[in-house]
Amino acid sequence: MLRFTILGSGSSGNCAYLETEHTRLLVDAGFSAKQIELRLASIGRSVRDVQAIFLTHEHGDHVCGLPVLAKRHAIPVYCNRLTAEFLHPQMPSFTGWQLFESGGTVELGDIKVNSFSVPHEAYDPVGIMFYHALGNIGFLTDLG
Repeated sequence: MLRFTILGSGSSGNCAYLETEHTRLLVDAGFSAKQIELRLASIGRSVRDVQAIFLTHEHGDHVCGLPVLAKRHAIPVYCNRLTAEFLHPQMPSFTGWQLFESGGTVELGDIKVNSFSVPHEAYDPVGIMFYHALGNIGFLTDLG
């Protein structure tokens, strides 16, 4: 099984859900924690099953729900160093940062995640490629 669902995309918020047989993760958390929980419930999923949150960049429409969501559910957050440094003041006691280098690869469950730089007015924005035995998915947002 390989399932990718856009929970919302636009200036009011961005969040996607990726699920395989062994791995469940969010890409960005640009809605309130409650709204993300509701959107996951609308597809029959729960935030309690999310194993990680991957961030593309630090803008509010990609991270506004992150502080509450990550703390409430103790979900590790994967991002590059510059994104984490920007967000740290909003989440000073959070210890679940999992840093990657832009262009690097991270393995999580049965997925390989590769980030790559994209043009956008943010500190170090990335696009993400997800590699899985059943197929590959590329995720790009806010280009230009």
